[in-house]
Amino acid sequence: MVTTNRVVAFVVAFIVAVPVMLTVFRESGEITRASWAKSLIFGGSIAAIAAIALGRSRQ
Repeated sequence: MVTTNRVVAFVVAFIVAVPVMLTVFRESGEITRASWAKSLIFGGSIAAIAAIALGRSRQ
């Protein structure tokens, strides 16, 4: 079930995770489309896990 706490946790984790993943997936110091795609996928995955974990711990 989607709750406000989970949505907020997802958004915050996504905002933090994407730039971090973008620095991890840079190719030779350059940011490419592939690095953006990987960053969005991994950032979304991390944010989903964080939202689920934080949503369960607050119940």
